[in-house]
Amino acid sequence: MENIIGILHIKDDSEQNDNIGLVIKRALSEQHYSLIEIREKEQIGALDGLVIHLEESTDYVTAFQWLIDLQEEHSLFIWILSEGKDSELIKLYPHLSKNSVIEIIESEQGFEELGIKIKNALNYKNYLLNRTERKKLPDHHYLDATKLSLVVHDKIIALTRKEFKIIELLYENLNNVVTYHEINRAIYGTSTGEALEKYRVANFIFHIRNKLKEQSYFDIEIIRTKGYMLIYSKNAHNVMEKTDVKVLQ
Repeated sequence: MENIIGILHIKDDSEQNDNIGLVIKRALSEQHYSLIEIREKEQIGALDGLVIHLEESTDYVTAFQWLIDLQEEHSLFIWILSEGKDSELIKLYPHLSKNSVIEIIESEQGFEELGIKIKNALNYKNYLLNRTERKKLPDHHYLDATKLSLVVHDKIIALTRKEFKIIELLYENLNNVVTYHEINRAIYGTSTGEALEKYRVANFIFHIRNKLKEQSYFDIEIIRTKGYMLIYSKNAHNVMEKTDVKVLQ
């Protein structure tokens, strides 16, 4: 599998950018990576990682806007190559990340350091993907965290990030009740027990149940005053019973 690394030069200096690109490509020469220059946000979707090259303090604001635009739409490893970490703006960058891992690398650390960090991050990502692939092959259903989806047979049910956290919690507790408080903690990290929280959870569950209509393997059962439970539907039980009979024969 070839990983694609994007490089975003904030400053428009073609000669210097070409030199930086060559140095980074040299640092990644032993790996199976493609390095492409990013000019438009539409290119981001194809990337496994992004290097943002900052040169002057005026570059920080532009990079800030790029990160704000990317934070909801993409999950990436992002390495910010900067002249230093002193700027107050650059200290804010890691806090912008909801779905991505952002790391600041000072230029004086050298491009070899950048190459090592890219190699380690993508090796880890590929390890997780391979483990997921091996795990899901024999299953009729599984959660795909990389695509925020529940896969049931040939149905791919796309979810929002919060919906995925909820279905992940229910999936891990299949046939067991998950309380409102537990779901709130999964989504927001805390739970106060207020009535508003139950309403929010109920709203998420409503949307998830609508999406589950695309398949007939799982249902979400409402456990009054307590919470919710992911269960196998009647259709799924019939399929499993037929499978058991075939095995016995």
